[in-house]
Amino acid sequence: MTNKEKFLSLVSKEETPTVERAKARLARKNYTKLSHKIAITILTRLDELGWRQVTLADKMGVSAQQVNKWVKGKENFTIETLVKLSDVLGVDLMKVSTLKEDSKKQVVKYRSSEIYTVSSNITHLKLQITRSSDTAYENNYQTA
Repeated sequence: MTNKEKFLSLVSKEETPTVERAKARLARKNYTKLSHKIAITILTRLDELGWRQVTLADKMGVSAQQVNKWVKGKENFTIETLVKLSDVLGVDLMKVSTLKEDSKKQVVKYRSSEIYTVSSNITHLKLQITRSSDTAYENNYQTA
């Protein structure tokens, strides 16, 4: 018996939805990331206020199980729920940028060299020049 035949004898003949599940997970990636950010904001604010999830549930008029779904980051929030949460917690959970705000962002252009690389998008820079023992000047950019 060859290795291929041994392998095929071990493999299930049943079709699995693994590929479809992976594609669906990729399609939900942006939603999931945003949902997790909201969950972290809720948990952080609960800690700041000294509240438990049950307290938030009472103030929102929902079950504790519902709040638990929110803080797990697996809830598809409605705009109404986000507005209520924002009011009760006193934080902004929903921000919609306008075209004017987007146009105010500065674009930073740079040249790459063998000495340094830039690995992140920076919208605001504060230049800091320092003297180094092995080079004349280094430009250390810090976000403002």
